[in-house]
Amino acid sequence: MGLTRRAFLQQGGVALATLGLAPGFYYQALAQPGRRKLALLIGINHYAPATIDAIAGEDWLLRGCLADVEMQRELLVHRFGFAAADIVTLTDHQATRRGILEAIDYHLVQQMQAEDVALLHFSGYGSQVRIQSDPKVARLAWVTVDSQLPSEARPALGDLLEAEVRAHLQPLLSPYLTTVIDAGFQDGGDGRWGNFKVRSRPATPMGNPPQPWQTVPAELPDTTWPGLLLRAAAPGNLVLEGQWDGFNAGLLTYSLTQQLWLSLPHTQLWVGNWSTPGGLPIRPKLDPLVGGRAWRKFQSTPYFLTPTLAPSDGVVSGVEAGDRPLSLWLGGVDPEILRYLQPGSQLVTLGPGDRWLDLRLETRSGLRGTARPLLPDGALPGVGQPLYEKLRLLPQTIDLVVALDHRLKRFERVDATSALATIPFVAAVTSGDRGADCLFGRLPEAAAATLTAALPGPAGIGGGASQPPPPGQEGRYGLFSPQHSLLPGSWLRREEAIKSAIGRLTPYFENLLALKLVQLTENARVSWLAAALSLETLAPGGQALTAQQSHRGDPQGLTPSPALDQEVGMIPANRSLVYRLVNRSPYPLSLAVINFNSQGQCSALVGWSPPLDPPGADEPETRPVALLSQQTWNLPVSGNGWALPGGDGHLITYLILSRRPFLNCLAAIALNSALSPRRGRPHLVSQPLKLAQALLQDLHSGGPAAPNYELSHDQWVTFRVSYQVDQIT
Repeated sequence: MGLTRRAFLQQGGVALATLGLAPGFYYQALAQPGRRKLALLIGINHYAPATIDAIAGEDWLLRGCLADVEMQRELLVHRFGFAAADIVTLTDHQATRRGILEAIDYHLVQQMQAEDVALLHFSGYGSQVRIQSDPKVARLAWVTVDSQLPSEARPALGDLLEAEVRAHLQPLLSPYLTTVIDAGFQDGGDGRWGNFKVRSRPATPMGNPPQPWQTVPAELPDTTWPGLLLRAAAPGNLVLEGQWDGFNAGLLTYSLTQQLWLSLPHTQLWVGNWSTPGGLPIRPKLDPLVGGRAWRKFQSTPYFLTPTLAPSDGVVSGVEAGDRPLSLWLGGVDPEILRYLQPGSQLVTLGPGDRWLDLRLETRSGLRGTARPLLPDGALPGVGQPLYEKLRLLPQTIDLVVALDHRLKRFERVDATSALATIPFVAAVTSGDRGADCLFGRLPEAAAATLTAALPGPAGIGGGASQPPPPGQEGRYGLFSPQHSLLPGSWLRREEAIKSAIGRLTPYFENLLALKLVQLTENARVSWLAAALSLETLAPGGQALTAQQSHRGDPQGLTPSPALDQEVGMIPANRSLVYRLVNRSPYPLSLAVINFNSQGQCSALVGWSPPLDPPGADEPETRPVALLSQQTWNLPVSGNGWALPGGDGHLITYLILSRRPFLNCLAAIALNSALSPRRGRPHLVSQPLKLAQALLQDLHSGGPAAPNYELSHDQWVTFRVSYQVDQIT
C-alpha cells in the first residue's frame, strides 16, 4: 500500500521556497537510523502576571505551549522512533532559567556524539530586552517561568537570552541539531490578535546582564546558530497560538507536527503556507523563518532517509486488556477535518499477522480519541501501529463560525450577536472563545497601520497582513481573517449600523461557508483512489507549476511528486493555464471543478467531458462520459489554456474526481440561469452554498436518512491548487 504526504512549510510571502532540493534538514536529521536521538522539549503556559507586565484584567496566560510539547513528543516517539527515556520535557514550573540551561548542558551537549541527532523546542513567551550598558541593541530572549522584570532592588534581567542558549550549544560535537522556537518577539499592542493569542511579552525591559554572565555573548545573526533553526516568524512579526476543537496550540508546532505525520522521506518540507490564500480566511497563515549553520550546507547535500515508522494520520497510543477501547493519537488528521470528525468515522490499521483491522471512532477530545474494532474477533493492534482514514463522517449541519472582535464596544457586540442570530447558518462567538472562520470588527485606526503592514504575508491573504484602510475610512465595519487580515470587498466607504452591515455581508457569509464545505472534501493526501494532477502555463514562458497525486491508492507505488505543492505562488496575468488529470484507478471517474476567488466569486464546471464535436465549434457540446481508467484529460481540451482572471487577486481551484456522477451538483447548477453546464469552461455560480451542499450529497455514500455525510476515501479524491494573479502593468 502506498502512503504519502508532502510536508509543508513556506518562507517569504506567497513565493515558495523549500528546505532544499530534497528532504529538509529537520526531516533528515530526525530520520537518521542507528543514531542516538535526543530531545529537550520546553513549554510554559502559566506565567506570573509580574513576569509578563500584563495590563490589569488582561488574560496573560498561554494555553497551547504544553500541547506543543505533547505534539512533538508523540511525533518523535511514534514517527521517528525516539526512546521515551531520551526525551526530556520541562513544563511550567520546571522551565526555569537555570533548569533550561542545565538541561541543555547535561542532556544535549554532554551526551551528543558526532553522529547523534537532537531536537530542542521552546514554546512560551518571547521578548526583546536591552542591556543597560548597550541600550541601542535589542536582544532576543526566552521568558522563563521564573523571569522577573528588572527593578531597583534587582537590576539584572531575568530572561534567558538567545545569545546564552547559542553559547551553551556551541560545544556540541554533532551538527545534527534542530531548534524550533514557537515564541514571538513583537508586541502586538495587547495579548490578542484577531482570534489568536500573541506569544510576545508586551514589555521591553532594560537591565543589567543576567547572572552569571559577566560579559553577555554578542547578538549574532541566525546563520550562526548551531545546526538548523526554525522560528515561527521572523523577529518583528507576530507569533500566535490558536484554539481548535478542544485544545490550544502554537500555529507553527501544530502545522509542523501535523504535516510530518504524513510526509514521505523523499518529498520536500515546505516552509510554510498553512492557509487558504486570497482573502478567504478558513485556515490560519504561517510565515516561518529558517536559519542556522547547517541550513545552506544541507540544502545542497541532502539526505534521503526513512523514518522509523510509516507516514500515517495517527497512531494507536494505548491498548488495554478486556473490553476497553483502544486509545488513539490523531496528530496527522487535517485540523479542519478533525474539528468536525464524528463518532462512527472509520480508520484502518494493521493487526496481528499483518491483517487489516477496521476501527470505529467512538470518542474524541482534542487530538486524542478512542475506537473499537468493527469485528469483535479478539484481534487487537499493537501500540504504535499507524492509523489511516477510511470513512470520514461529517455533520450534515455545519455553521460558519464568526468571531466578534474583542475591540468592539459592548453594545456593538450585543447588536452584532443579535443580527448574526437571524442568519441560520452562522454561529457567533466572542474572539478567543473557540476556533472561528472569520472575524467581524471595525477597520483599524491609522495608528495601527505600521504594525499591520509589518505582519507576515502579502495584502489580502487570509491570515497575513492587511493594508491600512484609506484615509477617512477607519472605523468602518468589515470582515477579517481570524488573524485580523481585512477581507477584500467586505466594507463600505460610508458609516452604517451594525444590523445593516450584517445584512449586507450575508451573501459574503454564504460564500465563505461554501468554501469551508468544499474544503472539507479535500483529501488528496489521504485518498485511496488513485489519480494525479499537474498544472502548467503555456508558452511563451511555459512552466510546470504543481504536481500532486493520491499515493495511497496509486498502483505505481511511492514515486514522489516533483518538488511542487498546492500553493503555486504568483502567476503573471498574461499566462494561460492547462490542467492535466490522470485516472490511475480501475474505475471511470466523473469530474467537478470549483473555483473561489478573493472577490468572493465562485465558478464551476461539473459533469464535463472532452467534446465530441469537431474542433472549431463555437460551443462544443459535452457528454456525460467519465474519465476512463488510465486515461489523461487536459483542461481545456482545446490546447489554448484557460486565461487567468483580470486584476490582481487569488484563486483557489478544487478539482474533484469521483466514482459517482455529480447529479446533485448538476441539479444545483441548473437552478442558476447564469450558467450552462454543457459548456467546457467554468462559469459563475450565483448560489455557491447550494453547490457545496450538493457536492457533499454527491460524495455521500450512506442512505438518505443518515445523520452525517459518509465520505469513503476509496470513492473520491479532491485536489486543491491555489495561486495569486499578478496583473502586469
